[in-house]
Amino acid sequence: MRCLFVRPQVSGEQNGGDEVVYRKILAGLQQLMDVDVLELEPVSKPKQVLEIFRGAPPECTRYISRHNAQLLAHQLRTASYQVALFNNEVTFPVSPVAGRMGVRRVQMAHNVHSLIARTDPSALGRMMLPFALAFEHRLYADPGVELVCISKADVRGLKLAGVRAKSLWLAPPGAPPAEPLSPGARLTPEIVLTGSYAWWRKRRDLAAFAAEPSPGLPILVSDPSAAQTLGELSRLVVPSEVDWAGGVRLGLITDRFVGGFKLKSVEYVARNCIVLSYCDIDAEFDGLPHSAKFVRRIHSATEIGAIMQELQNQPGEQFAAEFATFKAACLERYDWKRCLRPIIAAVQGDLAAERSAF
Repeated sequence: MRCLFVRPQVSGEQNGGDEVVYRKILAGLQQLMDVDVLELEPVSKPKQVLEIFRGAPPECTRYISRHNAQLLAHQLRTASYQVALFNNEVTFPVSPVAGRMGVRRVQMAHNVHSLIARTDPSALGRMMLPFALAFEHRLYADPGVELVCISKADVRGLKLAGVRAKSLWLAPPGAPPAEPLSPGARLTPEIVLTGSYAWWRKRRDLAAFAAEPSPGLPILVSDPSAAQTLGELSRLVVPSEVDWAGGVRLGLITDRFVGGFKLKSVEYVARNCIVLSYCDIDAEFDGLPHSAKFVRRIHSATEIGAIMQELQNQPGEQFAAEFATFKAACLERYDWKRCLRPIIAAVQGDLAAERSAF
């Protein structure tokens, strides 16, 4: 089998969640088939604004162009491709080109934008809902494609939007390698904040957190732009230099909107962190032992101190044992090999395969 792997052009951001997912999927496919990569080229800001007025969500306008459609058509003529995988919804607008050329299509959505618009705390964000609905009904429900979502929340978001995909798969991202945890490790009074803040919604929500009363705990930050937003609240660190085995910390997700898969949530668990999230991510951890204790929805920074106090009051051995049980179950569920199976099955056209094990 020969596959064309269509993705947005590589940017300067190499460690964001999207980039991690692209690399993992590409590596998994290359073990099983011949894969060529086509990178779509970004368009100008005025062109992006024009596409918003034409009905596209703002996040999905960066690669809509006749030039990119021509790039795809030219690449498809160079070899006999059985399937094209379109990574990220920003690539979906050129997908019909492959359909017209008789190439089977798989589209992997990193976000359901109607869900983001529904759950966005700002009026401006919610105004994007009609654009997102039109976009998803046109491209997510295309009867000629296999659609892959990366979270249970996104699958529910499609149902809320009334989008009925011909064939729907669930393939969430996996967790990074686990850090060991020292026997008897206790709660360390520090907050961890990882990931990229290139997306305006994420920057906005981080700034909203920074404007709240201080949680009274040091915040370890790996992204310089996040450190700049948080100012004196944060300490810029290199993750590889942190003693993750020495204790259990609090991992923070400041996003207020629901969408995609919060890759940093499983990164936090792998690094021995309890997850505190401003958005509802409970569905991704349903059924895991002690998930209600170690994945918490919060609404204000003032709750963090109370959660820390509650957990510190627990017997040390019980706390350590319960966290170890939760961590093991979480990392088993989100093992990368397991997470890649549905997307590989979709690409291979294995319609008899299990759609999801999650």
